[in-house]
Amino acid sequence: MTAYFKPLFATLLFCFCLSLKAQREKIKFGAVSLSDLQSDDFEKYEDAEAVVLFDGGVANFIEEEGRFIIVFERTRRIKILTKSGLDFSNINIPYYQQDMRNTELIYDIKAMSHTLVNGVDQKNELNKSDIYDEKINSNWHQKKFAIPGVKEGSVIEYSYILKSPFMFNLPDWEFQSKIPTQYSEYEVHVVPFYEYTYLAQGIKKFDYSNSHVGIGSRRFATIDFKEMVYEFAMKDTPAFTDVQYITSINDYIIKMDWQLAKIIRPNGSKEEIITTWAQMVESMLKSDNFGKFIKSSSKSVEKMIKDDQRLQEISKLENFEKAKELTRYVKENYRWNRMRGKYASKNVKEFLNETTGSTAELNLFLIGMLRAFDIEAYPVILSTRDHGKIKIDYPFESFFNTLAILVEVDQQLYLTEATEKELEFGKLPAEYLNEKGLIIDNEKQGWVDLNITLPSLESEDMKLTLNPSTLKLEGEFVKTLTDYDALRYIRNKNLIQTELNNSYNLIGDIQYPETNSPSTPYTLKYEASYPVSTFEGKIYFHPFLNKAPTINPLKAEDRTYPVDFTYSQKKQFNTIIEIPDGYSFSVIPESVQFSNSLIDFSFETLLDPSKQKMIAISTYVLKKAVYDPKEYKQLKSYLAQITEAYNKQITVEKQ
Repeated sequence: MTAYFKPLFATLLFCFCLSLKAQREKIKFGAVSLSDLQSDDFEKYEDAEAVVLFDGGVANFIEEEGRFIIVFERTRRIKILTKSGLDFSNINIPYYQQDMRNTELIYDIKAMSHTLVNGVDQKNELNKSDIYDEKINSNWHQKKFAIPGVKEGSVIEYSYILKSPFMFNLPDWEFQSKIPTQYSEYEVHVVPFYEYTYLAQGIKKFDYSNSHVGIGSRRFATIDFKEMVYEFAMKDTPAFTDVQYITSINDYIIKMDWQLAKIIRPNGSKEEIITTWAQMVESMLKSDNFGKFIKSSSKSVEKMIKDDQRLQEISKLENFEKAKELTRYVKENYRWNRMRGKYASKNVKEFLNETTGSTAELNLFLIGMLRAFDIEAYPVILSTRDHGKIKIDYPFESFFNTLAILVEVDQQLYLTEATEKELEFGKLPAEYLNEKGLIIDNEKQGWVDLNITLPSLESEDMKLTLNPSTLKLEGEFVKTLTDYDALRYIRNKNLIQTELNNSYNLIGDIQYPETNSPSTPYTLKYEASYPVSTFEGKIYFHPFLNKAPTINPLKAEDRTYPVDFTYSQKKQFNTIIEIPDGYSFSVIPESVQFSNSLIDFSFETLLDPSKQKMIAISTYVLKKAVYDPKEYKQLKSYLAQITEAYNKQITVEKQ
């Protein structure tokens, strides 16, 4: 993928990339052509749920109460092609709120559907009372509504205006989405008091780009000026469909990210927004809500030790055990409010009184606590997987949305954090595993690798007996999990039930662990029966039933971006199968084994001397959390060999 920054300083930095035949497209809201309502022109999108016909945005800077604000207008039109495409009529429009006085506003929302009925455009307009406001987190909200009257073949459209007082929040623009886009354009009107850069991701060349001086003069303070207008357009952008095994779609789709680079005030003074990582680190350490919060936490902890017997006992431990127990102490005594952030939104006293806080408050407090016990601990700011990757060449604080902790004990480094009780010390939540994090410390400043190389384990042990009269395998099942695989089942108690519902008939209840200790495997036990297949008197079944994968998860012929499994994985399958007297194993899959730099795989079948019992054992290890695009074809080939082995069936027949 191609990515590059461009400064918006002068007209000469832009060029026409448009052929003489191409033109910018315009639409009139509410006026949909007959050809868009008919289906004949959309046969080429046979695999798509819907198609974006037009997506246009315009960003302006207007003066309000002696300051500039951003006014962003967007209009979008979509053709619905399938029943599943009806979901695109549910619209969410996010907006940012710093506090009650400083907030973005969404207004002038318009939306309607168009459906061809007896050759006539039947329109259904959105009722204003059907627009809802929803809080996402402490800073982000969204307007939600469903466009009415939408059917397969309908065209929907909506438009809105966003008003923002935040100059750092010039809206980004996505030319690509999960469905094809026929035409997308973005127009930005820039005033000379702000300089921006943009990161063009996946764009080698725009279908149209232009810059020109705006029409008419404007005046701010005592300065007369003209706007610079920048225009970008792309046509026939394909859908981004390969969404498996990636961090976030935002890391790979064709888009423009905008960043405020410099503020030029009317008096001539300038403020550089793009500085250096070192300057950003220094600024965060001086902040009341970051560096000073850590220092205040340490002072509070020193007072807490006098009255807290557990803290007094922890102080007697060796440093490694001390770090583990202090992390556990915070996890057990303070609750995460599900809000992410890198700056505290309350002071230490408020945090201690409320015993609840964001990722920032919990982790900054734990750093202060560790330091109060003479443990070296440093904040590490990072971007969660859903927030996108960090571009380490460009020092923008907006790339980061949360933080973790780097602990140094006896010259060993450990990454930890204070929100996930089920993860042991030295492990970060899976959503934190996103390449690199930045250490916020004047002396230890640098980047730390967040990827985990030690694999999580998922093991299936089955002890089964074949019942030919019911055509079922019956017996005991034990599922053993560690680390991130365990956490999935701890977070969702119904997950195991969901897995079993389709094929298994439970005998009794599932046995869950009485206690969840991060340092011990998470084990689930149950008894169940599983149906087998029969044909011409022979009985067939897979050695690991449906527990092992029989379909290659990698489908595409090629891939231009990494295959990201989040964390390295180890899967084990062990089956003991007994058959009754009078029956025999007539076909047993052959053993397979290979090992390389990408995957380890072994599959072995053993027949008991009595010939009434068979053992099947298999292990495969994904050695990496993230595989490079150049490794894709090899990886796909190895996974094909694994699924081919698991597709082989055991055959049992009556003697």
